[in-house]
Amino acid sequence: MTGDKTTHFGCEQVGWVEKVRRVGAVFDSVADKYDVMNDVMSFGVHRVWKRFAIELSGVHKGSRVLDLAGGTGDLAARLARMAGADGEVVLADINGAMLERGRARLLDQGIAGTVRFVQANAECLPFPDNHFDCVTIAFGLRNVTDKDAALRSMYRVLKPGGRLLVLEFSKPTLPGLAPLYDLYSFKLLPLMGKLIANDAESYR
Repeated sequence: MTGDKTTHFGCEQVGWVEKVRRVGAVFDSVADKYDVMNDVMSFGVHRVWKRFAIELSGVHKGSRVLDLAGGTGDLAARLARMAGADGEVVLADINGAMLERGRARLLDQGIAGTVRFVQANAECLPFPDNHFDCVTIAFGLRNVTDKDAALRSMYRVLKPGGRLLVLEFSKPTLPGLAPLYDLYSFKLLPLMGKLIANDAESYR
């Protein structure tokens, strides 16, 4: 039963149901400032990581692409240009506020007409088997409660030979870097969240 299971939420262990609630609350709170905070938190480097992922995607004219936890649509916008009018790009996110932010952003860029927006849970994707040439999830897997179920779901909707691209943070391995990383993560990020998004708690 999910009620008995726990998982991580930041540095805490919480129940599965509680994590779903908290993740939803975080993204409801930060949706409007999400892009600005990503630039500030990563010093713009997240754009380089995403560009690298796109170069590995193999997406071309006519490709079918699913951008999971696609949020404000920065990956989906680039992928839609690559897939072209004959392709299919789906921006999916479990959070309605983030999905609306992504739709508005892509409308401003004149891209929204070529992208389909779907509110969906990564753990049980509402798409046919063997449908997509590429599935991306950028900095969203950590927010999924049942990661194994989500990965199985992604595998199911990928065509044979398709590509799954997962961008995610990991622990630093360089000697001496871990204490600095912890200082940045636990002290500076909440401060940035407070100053920019008026929400320190979501960035703890």
